[in-house]
Amino acid sequence: MTSTRGVRGRRCGPSVLTSHLRRFARGVQHDLWPPPEQAVLQELERRASREPRRTPGRISMPPYQFEYADAMSAWPQWDDIFVHDSLAFETQVREPRILDCGANIGIASTYFKRRYPLARITAFEADPSLAAMCRRNLIANGDTDVEVKASAVWTSNGTIEFVCEGTDSGAVASLETSVTGARQQVPADRLRDWLDDPIDLLKLDVEGAELPVLEDCRDRLDRVRAITIDLHEFNPATRQTGAVFDLLAASGFLFDMRALVPLPWRAELLPGPKGLGLPSPFPSPFPDASPVWVATVRAWRR
Repeated sequence: MTSTRGVRGRRCGPSVLTSHLRRFARGVQHDLWPPPEQAVLQELERRASREPRRTPGRISMPPYQFEYADAMSAWPQWDDIFVHDSLAFETQVREPRILDCGANIGIASTYFKRRYPLARITAFEADPSLAAMCRRNLIANGDTDVEVKASAVWTSNGTIEFVCEGTDSGAVASLETSVTGARQQVPADRLRDWLDDPIDLLKLDVEGAELPVLEDCRDRLDRVRAITIDLHEFNPATRQTGAVFDLLAASGFLFDMRALVPLPWRAELLPGPKGLGLPSPFPSPFPDASPVWVATVRAWRR
């Protein structure tokens, strides 16, 4: 029988060679005509490498159309959410109720609607310009039934001073997260008031406000089936991770922690002896230590 030399010098039949060729062809096809999610990522990466920070732009790659305020911040969001499915969760509910707290430009809410078309979503974004962009993006992608609240998720209703950083790092001013930007009074929504009815997923990305907001909701967390938290540790003198874990365990959740990302550049922005009683950056016996970081915590009912 005639045979052909295969990979690594091994001899293989025509069917094996055909299989290798098909896999190679699929790889070439993927590179030349990537799926839309990958194509958007590649374009955001290209723009992030060329555009100055905080340069607004627009992406139009069917079926996706959206504006962004900063390619460098939109790029990792898209990668995490659309390419690596970081917000995927399983539910038997046909119309899951989702609270997207810290919606930014609407990438997460757009993802939820692609994965769960009948989801009932309320998206909260405190920065007024980003909230307006979030609303426009959802409309442009046909997700007109998503409710967008231009407000900060907080422990009380009313107004609150918010640092509008302009990309993905805006924060409640009183938290002293070292973020800089225009300070502005914005509406505040008490998250606890939104937990009267069962919540299938609570997405919480509120730049350091995780613990006070969850503490205020403690007696209503039994109505939440699953939570995904971007847990920020901005101040080495007042850690919140342990308290968040204790609160979740006491509320009947199991949880895991993944994707810890050091933020050494934010450590350099922290105040020195006058603010924390410690030098900045903080000395450590470990090379490349970063006392400032963000990690993903996922919690679910036992």
